[in-house]
Amino acid sequence: MNLIYYKEKRKVKGKGKEPEFAWVTNIEITKNNARKIVKAGRNRWKIENQGFNRQKHWQGNIGHACSWDERTQKNHYLMEQIADFMKQLYEYFYLEKNEIKKLQKNISSELLASFGRQLTETEDIEAKLHKADLN
Repeated sequence: MNLIYYKEKRKVKGKGKEPEFAWVTNIEITKNNARKIVKAGRNRWKIENQGFNRQKHWQGNIGHACSWDERTQKNHYLMEQIADFMKQLYEYFYLEKNEIKKLQKNISSELLASFGRQLTETEDIEAKLHKADLN
């Protein structure tokens, strides 16, 4: 197990800031790869944090616990992940590709309404259940 620490120097609104970061890795750290490891760690953190902030602050409102039950909390978060994934697919592969502009506040409600318009008959569900291999 290897540890790498990084202190970033930057100015924010004229004030010097030095946030510190640390990573644990099984990669041997050398002078040649230290910068690459730090860059990969920072990029990964930005991607993960960006997605979480998207869900927490303006999409999923997951800033509070929806239950005291641990399994319920995990299921709720998993459903948030699925919903966010579907929304991103819709935004990129439909709206952006077709150059359609929509307000963020309308996208989720429009997606939900579109699911309500899908026609599924009981026979469709039963036919698929019978064909499933339950091994």
